[in-house]
Amino acid sequence: MTLSDQLRDRTVGAVVALTALSLALRLVDLGGRIAHWDEGRVAYWIVEYGETGVLFYRPIVHGPLLKLVNAPLFDLFGATDAVMRLFPALVGGLLPLVALAFRHRLRDAAVVALAGLLALDPALLYYSRFVRNDILVAVFCFVAFAALVRAIDFDDGRYLVIAAVALAVGFGAKENALAYLFAFVGAAGLLAIHRLAFAYFDDRSPISELKGLLRRGFDGVRRRARAIVGSVVAFVAVVVYVYAPRGQLPSKGTYYRSCSGYDPIVGIGGAPTLGEALANPLALPRLAWFTLGSTAELYACQWVTPRTDDPNPYVEYFAELATITGEASAALVGLAVVGFAIALYRPGLPDDLVSFCFYWGAASMVGYPLITDIGGAAWLVVHIVLPLAVPAAFAAAVLYDAGQDARAHEDTVSVAVSVLLTALLVGSVVSTGYATSFDRPTADENPLVQYAQPSAETQATLLDMRTLADRADGTDVVLAGANLSELTGGGELDRRPHCADWFELLPLPWYFEAGDMETECAPDEADLEAALGDEPPVVIAKQADSALVDGRIDDRYDRRVHRMRTTGNEYVYYVDTSRLE
Repeated sequence: MTLSDQLRDRTVGAVVALTALSLALRLVDLGGRIAHWDEGRVAYWIVEYGETGVLFYRPIVHGPLLKLVNAPLFDLFGATDAVMRLFPALVGGLLPLVALAFRHRLRDAAVVALAGLLALDPALLYYSRFVRNDILVAVFCFVAFAALVRAIDFDDGRYLVIAAVALAVGFGAKENALAYLFAFVGAAGLLAIHRLAFAYFDDRSPISELKGLLRRGFDGVRRRARAIVGSVVAFVAVVVYVYAPRGQLPSKGTYYRSCSGYDPIVGIGGAPTLGEALANPLALPRLAWFTLGSTAELYACQWVTPRTDDPNPYVEYFAELATITGEASAALVGLAVVGFAIALYRPGLPDDLVSFCFYWGAASMVGYPLITDIGGAAWLVVHIVLPLAVPAAFAAAVLYDAGQDARAHEDTVSVAVSVLLTALLVGSVVSTGYATSFDRPTADENPLVQYAQPSAETQATLLDMRTLADRADGTDVVLAGANLSELTGGGELDRRPHCADWFELLPLPWYFEAGDMETECAPDEADLEAALGDEPPVVIAKQADSALVDGRIDDRYDRRVHRMRTTGNEYVYYVDTSRLE
């Protein structure tokens, strides 16, 4: 075995080891954090899909992928916080393996550094332990990019099919896969511009350089036309499969509720579900038309039109996102800037992969504040740091090589500087990752925590509630006061408990469903008196309504106050601790 083969084997071994570490970090105590507001609503709707078998595209919930994967997991392992986060944790945990796809472009040290950054970056770690679609769309789009790079570099059309399928799965996770395509186009444009600029400064004709780029692109498309057509077919087939309605379709009003005041082009009348189309293949074209067309209309109504009709405060959102990115992933961002600068200004042509990924990350930093609908959306950091990990790994490899050269030349000072810088960078990543994901995963001062996160102390009370529900018959939880009892449930989009202000109550409906808890609402004094007469194990009220309960409940109940958001929204839980003994 040659030295090159030995190094390659060591590189693969290091990446596999880092992937194992990545998986371990994402799986340990996966259910230890109480569900965020978003996690609660998504998990509830997964349970609903598992019970009813009814699924159709609802833009506010994002793509159906999580439902399709998590519903069977709930059936196999039970509906718990750990199980609901399992799929994102596995996908995020396996992300370091993608570094091996770039080993023909990056030196071995850079491949290992890239795997390490993908395993340990605090933002990637935190949101791999979180039930949102962002880590899913990010990973699958990154896989698609890696496959596309290999398709171009090795002139192999098989990679195009892999790229198409991965991109389609990314679209199945979340609609902002489209933003990745725009970022790719923007990064490619910037890369072409800087290639032309370098041609000019190297006394080569920019026009000839541009013609060469276009000619190579045209020749590649012509050679791989069949693979491109096959990739398009594969992409469409996967998107249709993921987004196709299942079970039964609701009414037109419910299906198109995101398009209020808009007359849809794609009618719902006569549209088949996936099961009906599989039973009658002649209906497959109609299924594809309805799925793709209605999905595009709903996507535009929910996410595109509001941004054009009512633009967000871009500067404010940009500043918030930049601050969160800097606080959570300072080491990676700093390395990315250094790596890009080294690649751009070192002798010879700049590294296209490093430059492209830096432009991609920069485009994401500029673009996401424009399209987001809320401020402080920390999960968007995932889409920025993932591409920046490539130039960051390039810089880390340069630092490693400098240290090795200094060691070979017995330059003790330079070796010490390299070791110190490496220790500071690794220490920053590890300490921030520990603080954000394990030590303070719900704290307001944690930059990755979005405000709709309940306090950590609530978790113990929820465990007590589940225990009491398992032991009791009849009503398990009474929701006291008008603030929690506004009727919002029922109808085609079922939201239990029907008597409650469902969205205000999140993430509790998820815990009620997962624990099979019977709930009852008591909006006024008379209702509360009647409900307390049955001695429910748990009573919940908002702090503003707690006086309604305090004078009517006996001392068997332990009064616990928990914040249901990071900065307030306090609920009072009255727990009959005598039944826990």
